[in-house]
Amino acid sequence: MREEELEGLRVRVSRCRRCGLWRTRTQTVFGSGPAFPRLVLVGEAPGAQEDEEGLPFVGAAGKLLTSLLLSAGLRREGVYITNVLKCRPPGNRTPLPEEVEACRPHLEEQLRILGPSLVVSLGRVAASTLLGRPVELSREHGRVLDCRFAGRSFSLFPTYHPAAALYSGKNRSRLEEDFRRLRELLT
Repeated sequence: MREEELEGLRVRVSRCRRCGLWRTRTQTVFGSGPAFPRLVLVGEAPGAQEDEEGLPFVGAAGKLLTSLLLSAGLRREGVYITNVLKCRPPGNRTPLPEEVEACRPHLEEQLRILGPSLVVSLGRVAASTLLGRPVELSREHGRVLDCRFAGRSFSLFPTYHPAAALYSGKNRSRLEEDFRRLRELLT
């Protein structure tokens, strides 16, 4: 049943024109993973390679994410990975508030179907969207927060986006530390 619901939503998302990003996308990037995941990871938006392949986190940041998941005792195939936006913003710019709002119903429905008890937000945009307030990752990363999103309650574990770690050793250290903490939470 969940598989059919996710597939129906994926088809609806592929036809979406709620914001102007449909004009520049190659394809939508819905999400990937099992219908009954151990946890759900939510990033910001697809990048160029994701737009080309139609899968989330397949570029350099995705390779780092796969390695971080392994360090937390998780296999990529066992988690569900998606983004707040399902279309790539031009030049990989930060999503605009109106784009986040336009795509929000898709994320709400995805999380309703998946029913996670734990969500890892990757980056400030994802954490802010899920919490419904501005987030300062330098203060809130690596903590478990109570989250209510789309009428559902779950634990939220905010951390840095893997792309931020590719350009900053400091962010990489924080991200690695957060995933070690995540491993402790899951055992």
